[in-house]
Amino acid sequence: MKTKILSILCLALALSSCKKGSEDLMIDGKMPELRSQESLKTYKETLTSAENGWAAYLFTEGGGGYGFYMDFNDEDRVKMLAEIDGGTATDLMISTYRLKAVMGPSLLFDTYNYLHLLADPNSDVVGGTAGVGFKSDFEFEFSGIKGDTVKLIGKKRRSDLFLVKLNTQQQEFYLKGGLKTLVSDLTNYFTVNKNLYIKGNDEISKVQFSVNMDLTVKKAFFTWVENGIVKTAEAPFAYTTNGMFFNKPLVFNNIAFKTIAWDKTKNQLTATTTTGKQIEILRGDLPIIPLHILMGTDRFKSITVFSTPFQTWSPSFAAMRATMSTSLTLNTRRLGNINFIFNDETKQMKITVTTFRSILPTVSEFVYSYTKTIDGTYDFVFVNTEERTAVILNAVLPLTKIFADHKFTLDYKLDPVQGQVGSITSVDDPNFYVTGELK
Repeated sequence: MKTKILSILCLALALSSCKKGSEDLMIDGKMPELRSQESLKTYKETLTSAENGWAAYLFTEGGGGYGFYMDFNDEDRVKMLAEIDGGTATDLMISTYRLKAVMGPSLLFDTYNYLHLLADPNSDVVGGTAGVGFKSDFEFEFSGIKGDTVKLIGKKRRSDLFLVKLNTQQQEFYLKGGLKTLVSDLTNYFTVNKNLYIKGNDEISKVQFSVNMDLTVKKAFFTWVENGIVKTAEAPFAYTTNGMFFNKPLVFNNIAFKTIAWDKTKNQLTATTTTGKQIEILRGDLPIIPLHILMGTDRFKSITVFSTPFQTWSPSFAAMRATMSTSLTLNTRRLGNINFIFNDETKQMKITVTTFRSILPTVSEFVYSYTKTIDGTYDFVFVNTEERTAVILNAVLPLTKIFADHKFTLDYKLDPVQGQVGSITSVDDPNFYVTGELK
């Protein structure tokens, strides 16, 4: 009897403990499971209530930003376009999605679609790094809703995904191929206008603005010179219905770009800052960053002087080259390209001279070390050459000697035919200068 009474008391105590534990887990009088179900219902209603769909902006760890069009229905289907290439921007893909509680309300794209292309480990698909692709996500957890914008975060790679509700006109933009046209227009614009800039401040009057549109990069840059040092700020971007969207502002001092609008009619870009101020992006004829700062770096490594004369050659260089060519002809050789190759790390410059005997080319090297002042004046010292250059040594001596005897500066010039070229000018004789292709 005592045993039965003890068992009943233990059972009552256990039930009491369970009841108390459940009450402790409740929030606003509801169990977590119920709250989670209600959250999923709310998020699904939000996704499917956008009559004109969503603009989606995905920002990956291994690439840049990428724009999408998404339209969710209540039967767990999503229609999608993407800026990845011309096909994905115009061919509407339908796939499935799920909302599920996985450590919080989550949006899972559970059949292959354009999002999966960026996460595909096969680099032959759209690029990226073999094994990881663009380090992107296709499963996301909801982070919050603010106005017409839903923010999500990738569950594996923590990629940012923004969904922005569209109006009728914006939806038509996507469905009628506007994304493909926009990408093409801006690609052409950035290709033609390489020297974009914004006005800076009292210390730095101009700040260069540039864009790398390569799918593996997709970033915009500010570049400026401060106390003789090149500084750069960068931010990934995705294409919108009328320009570019940044998940994190592109910043120079107190200037922070959040979006950039494209006006095709005016052929003009205008940025909107985080404070709502609009700033016009200006077009320049020549780059903002001095050539001597960029020469010998990853940006520019050489100036190539072709055998065909440029209109921006000085008469004295043209005469020197003609003399060299005549001398080589007497030696049954023909003068080809002349390269000035810089290495800023080793502080060396090579002059390579290509000559031809019949159709066989020979490249001869003349190596110089150099020092450079803060304002970009080069002082070259001849170091050595190769033994095989002996046959052309006398012919090219006027060129190799002037670089050993004179100091030089580098700059950009506009050639009437070639466009932007690199220029090398003697400080000792400003009437001696030569121009060539920047590489």
